[in-house]
Amino acid sequence: MYHCALCLKEKQLQESHILPEFLYESLYDYKHRVQILSAAADQPNLFRQKGLKERLLCNNCEQSLSIWEGYARQVIRGELPLTMTSQRSLVYIEGLDYRQFKLFQLSVLWRAGVSKQRFFEHVTLGPHEKKLRALLVSGDPGSPDRYACFMFGIQHESGHVVDEIFQPVRQRALGQVIYSFVFGGFHWAYMVASQDVPIHMRSATLRKDGSTIIQRQGAATMANLANFYDRLSDLGRLE
Repeated sequence: MYHCALCLKEKQLQESHILPEFLYESLYDYKHRVQILSAAADQPNLFRQKGLKERLLCNNCEQSLSIWEGYARQVIRGELPLTMTSQRSLVYIEGLDYRQFKLFQLSVLWRAGVSKQRFFEHVTLGPHEKKLRALLVSGDPGSPDRYACFMFGIQHESGHVVDEIFQPVRQRALGQVIYSFVFGGFHWAYMVASQDVPIHMRSATLRKDGSTIIQRQGAATMANLANFYDRLSDLGRLE
């Protein structure tokens, strides 16, 4: 018996996904394997029958997170009747369930922060880990201006959506720490700070009324993705 990372109770732990299983669905090959690409010379590409997992959560906490994951899956797969209006590179979205989608966003960030997997080694939340855990335990998404997540829809030059999963990285922007994730066809940029997101940027993040703005972004314009592809190519690991 071990302590669950979320509720902190001594319970039997599950093999928990750090990133939800549905994000790997489009990446499995005919043998139901997903390839984990590595740009580190001492860490080869790996094949796994399931996505990255570790013993982290008890069954009750797994079930809690799965509710928010189920909602996010419908959003990302375009299965909900959301209102979307495009204006150049911006997509204005209305009709999201603020609580469920924000808790999904926070759950991914928190799990990456507590994971011992090398893939998530750059996500170091410090005192924010405890604060995020408290929000998840209580089912409270908190303020839309704290731990805000900016979303960008990513496309290759061919027009195809980038559906890969990339190792999250820690960056700095506007004097704040930003954790950048790529999964589900989106770049998710979390602002992790002890103060609210600047007023002039708030409309670009998920609001309590269920609205948000997503900006379309070319993969070639993202330096970290371009560098990752270049390193893979140099190592002969990019098909």
